[in-house]
Amino acid sequence: MAKIIDETSFVTAEEAADRLGTTNVQVLMLMRNKSLTGRLCEGEWLVTSESVARWQAAAPEERQLNICTGSCTGCSCS
Repeated sequence: MAKIIDETSFVTAEEAADRLGTTNVQVLMLMRNKSLTGRLCEGEWLVTSESVARWQAAAPEERQLNICTGSCTGCSCS
């Protein structure tokens, strides 16, 4: 269920993960690398509905999950 904040529609990270067929952790990593847009609101991560729709509509080669599989202590992903 979408939440409207400052005239912007958001879904929870969990709902975004369901829509995208992925996990909450991958949604958070997509937000970290700015593939998805979101914010922390009252302890809950929210993702803009627009960025979820844009990710769904993107060509498969544009949707590669370039997500670090390490602990981010020795790589250049940050």
